[in-house]
Amino acid sequence: MSDPLSIRTRRAVDDRIESLRERFGAFPVVDVTRLNDPDFFADGVALFESGARGAAGARVTDGEGRLLLLRDDRDPETWVLPGGGHEPGETFPETARREVREETGVDCEITGVWRAVRKRFVRRDDPQRRGYLLEVFFTADAVGGEAGVDPGRLDEGEELLEVRWFDEAPANAIPVIEDRTAPPVV
Repeated sequence: MSDPLSIRTRRAVDDRIESLRERFGAFPVVDVTRLNDPDFFADGVALFESGARGAAGARVTDGEGRLLLLRDDRDPETWVLPGGGHEPGETFPETARREVREETGVDCEITGVWRAVRKRFVRRDDPQRRGYLLEVFFTADAVGGEAGVDPGRLDEGEELLEVRWFDEAPANAIPVIEDRTAPPVV
C-alpha cells in the first residue's frame, strides 16, 4: 500500500527544501494552510501526480539595485514578483528563470533563496484529505533582456498590465517583497 497523499507530498516538499538549503544556505520557510473546494483540491493533487511541485519566481535586481516588479489582471492595483507554476522535470531555479523571462523579458541569474512557502492544501468538505506544494522565491541578478510586457511570451488567458524597475518597492507592493517572513497574500 502506498503512503497517503499527505505523507508523499510533505516528504517531496521537505526534500526540495533540504536540497535548496544544501545548495543556497539558510532561508525562511513560511507554512500556510489553504482550504480548497473539491475541484481545486483535485487540481492540486493532479499537479503533484504530474510531477509538478508548486511554483517559483524571483526577486530580481539590476546593477543599479532596482527591483523588477509587475502588475497583472488578477490584482491590477498590486505590484508583485514575477513567478509561476513549476513544470515536471524542472528544478525550482529553472522554473524561476523561465517565469521571469516569460513574464518580464529579463534574463536572470539565481543567487539565493529569498523565501519558501510550504503550502498545505486541504479539501474543505473532507479535512482529512490534504497535501503539500512548495512555492519558492529566489534572489536573482538581471543579466540581460529588456523589461516589458510582450503578450507573445504569455500563456493563454494571462494578462500582464505592466512590468517596471523600481528604486524602492512601491507602497502597493505585496509585503513579501521587503519582508521575507511575511505570510503570503491570498
